[in-house]
Amino acid sequence: MTNSISYNEQKTRELIYDLKPLMHQPVSLKRAKKLAKRLGCTVEGDRSSILFWNPEFQDAEEAHLELFVPGKYMNFEKPEQHATFQYRKFPVRVEGEFAAAVLDGAPVGKKSAFGALYQIKIQYSSGEESILRDPLAASLPYGIHAPAEIYDIETMLLNRQDADYFINLSEELSAHENRRIGHPVNLLELHVQTATRQGTLHSLKERFSQIAYKIEHNRKLTPDEKNLTAFDAVELMPIDPVIEHPEHHSFWYPIQNPKTDGEELTVRLRRPSVLNWGYDVPIFGSAALNPSLLSTGRPDELLELIEALHTFPAPIKVVLDVVYGHADNAALEVLPDAFFAGPNMYGQDLQFRHPLVRAILLEMLRRKIRYGFDGVRVDGAQDFKYFDEEKEKVLHDDEFLKEMSNQKHKAAGVDYRPWMIFEDGRPWPRDDWELASTYNDVTQQQPHAFQWAPMIFAYNTPYTYTYWVSKWWRLREMFLSGEKWIGGYANHDTMRRGTQADPNSLNVNTLLGNSLKMIMENAYNNPSTTLLMHGFLPGVPMDFLQALGNTPWSFIRDTDSTYALKVVAEEAFFLDWQVTENEYRQSTFFKRLKYLGFTTLDELKRFANMLLHLMKSFDNDSSRVAEIVNRVESETGEEWDIDKLNSYALAWMQDLNEYCNVDNHARFVSDDKARFNAEVRTFRHDNPWLSQNFTGSDFLSYQEPVDGTVIFYGYRQDPLSGKELIIVANMEGQPRQVVPAELIGQLQSEKEWNVVCSTPSITRKDIHKPVRLSISQGLLFERV
Repeated sequence: MTNSISYNEQKTRELIYDLKPLMHQPVSLKRAKKLAKRLGCTVEGDRSSILFWNPEFQDAEEAHLELFVPGKYMNFEKPEQHATFQYRKFPVRVEGEFAAAVLDGAPVGKKSAFGALYQIKIQYSSGEESILRDPLAASLPYGIHAPAEIYDIETMLLNRQDADYFINLSEELSAHENRRIGHPVNLLELHVQTATRQGTLHSLKERFSQIAYKIEHNRKLTPDEKNLTAFDAVELMPIDPVIEHPEHHSFWYPIQNPKTDGEELTVRLRRPSVLNWGYDVPIFGSAALNPSLLSTGRPDELLELIEALHTFPAPIKVVLDVVYGHADNAALEVLPDAFFAGPNMYGQDLQFRHPLVRAILLEMLRRKIRYGFDGVRVDGAQDFKYFDEEKEKVLHDDEFLKEMSNQKHKAAGVDYRPWMIFEDGRPWPRDDWELASTYNDVTQQQPHAFQWAPMIFAYNTPYTYTYWVSKWWRLREMFLSGEKWIGGYANHDTMRRGTQADPNSLNVNTLLGNSLKMIMENAYNNPSTTLLMHGFLPGVPMDFLQALGNTPWSFIRDTDSTYALKVVAEEAFFLDWQVTENEYRQSTFFKRLKYLGFTTLDELKRFANMLLHLMKSFDNDSSRVAEIVNRVESETGEEWDIDKLNSYALAWMQDLNEYCNVDNHARFVSDDKARFNAEVRTFRHDNPWLSQNFTGSDFLSYQEPVDGTVIFYGYRQDPLSGKELIIVANMEGQPRQVVPAELIGQLQSEKEWNVVCSTPSITRKDIHKPVRLSISQGLLFERV
């Protein structure tokens, strides 16, 4: 019964009394960190302690806690419903910039039931009112513009099913300095929303569980299932709540305005369905999950995915991808002004030097990692900056990056520090960043950490002629000093940038395929490159699920109208690179764009290119562009205004989200290529010494003169076992006949060389005999 919910004034007073010494202004970082641990909603049994920080409390004349207690029939899985809540209203105790309330008997969320939802309403002397919501909420089932849910995360974590994984891990950690988890052998990056047809954490967990069952029972895997195997780490692209479209994403809408404590309230609920690649974040709610990635609305889905990966037949580490270097402009609506240092190219810089802001960001990270993440990737680490008034210049906040790394976490009673990855391309975005970036600014300060390698940074296009010789200087850096780099060649940025390039302005390597779509697929899922990255070079090679699955990838977001046309216009060349007439004709794809009148691919290409050029010409002035579009299209009988252009942008994003779903292309995955990729990944697992830098007589070179073909060849030797490897591969160019033994000087021995990995379609595999290598073909030889 909701009448049993009570405000515990004594415990509220005690909470404020205990924390009051920490609240004295100015709040030091040390005190801020202690305060941050208490912010949000803490559950102990049937008692919920709620603590907010917001400077607006100082200006409020009145404040109270609003509680929305769900009825029995709320069903998260329904696309839309009208649900009944009981509205409860309780006092809060305000102390300066803080407000607290302790409740007894409030329904607590768990896997099988929703808890009460909460927010604070404040009233100013002017009579105006404002709603404050919890930035450190544990659960936001209806998004960032809805009340948070009281949820018992601690009890959920106590019952985790992967405790043995952490117990075994503890034995390994005792030998590591600072109990830091070691790096994996390789890494798979995936986007939850397009990794399965349903696009949720639950469906992804079910996919891995299905594969685990097949492996344990010696069942045959399909090619797309093989793409998820032979990895010992998975990196989830950001799963934090993202920004929401002010018009299309109203997931919580009270039908009436409640006034009386205890009255019944009807709320129109819509299941969250935001489309986003994950990097457009408000920071608000980052300790919680993006509800659009949940099948049930329960945070348990993330824990269950991590459990499934940790208990996989060969345990898989899980890496969290976080975006704390900037916030979208939409964050201004949901966070206190104190969070922001000013505008930047992404939206807003964060005020990292504000003690409470700094402490809250670290606390958000701590609360997310407690689910059991083994590693953390920090997006855009070069963006963590602040203005030093004494030096009068902007500096990188490397101390904050160290604080992120040095936090200690606990799972199943085991203390640990996560493996850390930093994407840091400083001095990006300076004009000469591609030449000047060293990709080791963080690792020089934090020797345990890894950084993204230059070969996997955003602007690499391996589908152009001379790519592999023009990037040789970067490759050379990789084999000489790349053991602390994330290697590979396909990820969410490289593929996106690849499809944004105008193919007519590039010297496209037509030897990779007979269409731009095939060229794109073979460039980012290239057997000879996979052989090089996984079978030979140092570091931790990373693959991207879309690339492995011959699945298109693009910039996906339906979260605003301000930049919607600009974003969609910049994706115009996606149609050239990733869509053929055959795909466009299929009834399952591009349904919304066809409904708008684009019945053929040529029609859509014409319109997309016109929009791109107009947006560039008029400096992204959407209103002016709408006028020109209407003038041009009126000749065809179609009228266009800004609203219709925004409808076009929304249709584009919704259609691309479906088109870029891996399951929609699973039937086209080559079994030969999937098998080969898994074999090379397995080979790396069997030879973890490959992650180290080249030593001794190790080398990689290319055959000169090039004469139309780039043949890489190289030699490596395990310094401990003495095992030797030789690689020969055609990276680009015309077919070439080579005798591998004649390229390598390290053959003085009567021991035989055996082929351990061979790209598909190579028949002759003797190191001493001629072999014809076409583009993307290669061989890896081993001598023990």
